[in-house]
Amino acid sequence: MKFGHAFQEALSADSYPQHWVEKAIPYRQLKKLLGKVRQELIKNGYDPDTLHRLLADHDAEYRLETDSSRLLRPKLVVRPTLVGLSPGPAATEPRALAELIAPAPNSTGSPSPPEPGQHHEEPDEGEDDDVDADEDDEWVKIPLNSDARFFGLLQTDVTGLDTLQDTERQSMNEKIHALGTEIAEVAKPRKGLLKLSKSDLYRWREIFELYVAAQVFFSTNEAAGGLRNSEKAQKQLVWFQDEVNKRQLPQKFKIESSAIAYAQFLSLNATLLQNLQFQELNQTAITKIIKKFDKRTSLGVKTTLPKAMYSATFISETISKDICAQLARQVVNLVPQIVDYTCTICFSLCWLPVRLDCDHLFCIRCMIKMQNQNKRYCPLCRADVVQRANETHIDEKLVRHLERWFPKETKEKQAFNELERRRELLGDIYVQQDPPQCTVM
Repeated sequence: MKFGHAFQEALSADSYPQHWVEKAIPYRQLKKLLGKVRQELIKNGYDPDTLHRLLADHDAEYRLETDSSRLLRPKLVVRPTLVGLSPGPAATEPRALAELIAPAPNSTGSPSPPEPGQHHEEPDEGEDDDVDADEDDEWVKIPLNSDARFFGLLQTDVTGLDTLQDTERQSMNEKIHALGTEIAEVAKPRKGLLKLSKSDLYRWREIFELYVAAQVFFSTNEAAGGLRNSEKAQKQLVWFQDEVNKRQLPQKFKIESSAIAYAQFLSLNATLLQNLQFQELNQTAITKIIKKFDKRTSLGVKTTLPKAMYSATFISETISKDICAQLARQVVNLVPQIVDYTCTICFSLCWLPVRLDCDHLFCIRCMIKMQNQNKRYCPLCRADVVQRANETHIDEKLVRHLERWFPKETKEKQAFNELERRRELLGDIYVQQDPPQCTVM
């Protein structure tokens, strides 16, 4: 299937919003203009083989320049001695420039009329048949019109896609802000241990833990890090939804608005995925039409076009990176994860947190063990600070933060610390949950 047909089918089949479809790259129209560009080049004596040879020998240049309004102004220039040369071995002797651009006179000195049956083509509107000297005396500009229309249309549509992307980015940022406000309300910790206030803190923590693990749109793996393509992003998003459903987390919500917020969270991710698919589809269309342009003309604009269209962010940037960062800041990070407060020695909650003079944190039990073993150096930075730690090094602000956001984990870690302390003082037999009966009685 040809790409033009597949492109139109994809635009229709994926249920894109109509205002998106209207902004899509006009691939078929660009393809028709490309045919005119090729015809105009051949009409002027520059078929692809000739142009390829001239460009390779640096006897011709195709420049994509911008004017004061940042509009693309393509220009084909050649060396004066090569203007009007037809391809092939017959063009061995250079002719004078005036002879090349002047019509051949008849016996009366007037231009010769066209031969019988010869079709006289009128120039396109606005076309100048004269060969213009470039500002640099070493080059002569070859008059072309179709290429200007081709790149004018391409630039207009890419600029339209830029505008669409900015609009969608702003819309999604507003939705993210509203969603963050909603989740901050339903996932906030209960006020006090005795007050019977509802909270979905632990449900949302588990949901966001799965979402971070899925790495839907952005991967931090060393082997395959960076932005995901739409196919991989869709696969990861499906995995995330399946895992949430397997654990029946939406059914466990205690607050009704949590279910609504979760549906909005999924909808936002679906919109971002659709935007990524739409962007990839149009970027492929741009790549295809430029590749076809170079193949049919040999003008080689593949490398120069992105630089010439420096204002068109659609070609080189993606909206998913910005939106993912915004989603992380305003939504996912609203619920602290235990992995951010884990002691790097015992790999459990850092309770009570001891902040050494080097600013590294460890739980109090691990710190006591290191001091009892006469260790002096921080396990992370090797600073000589361990033996200087005392009760003043306990981070009281972080203690309150952990008690508020991790009430279950702090209780469990505190109970574990007490059990381990009794074991050190009394031995294992005295800390068993079912101690042996007294043998004397």
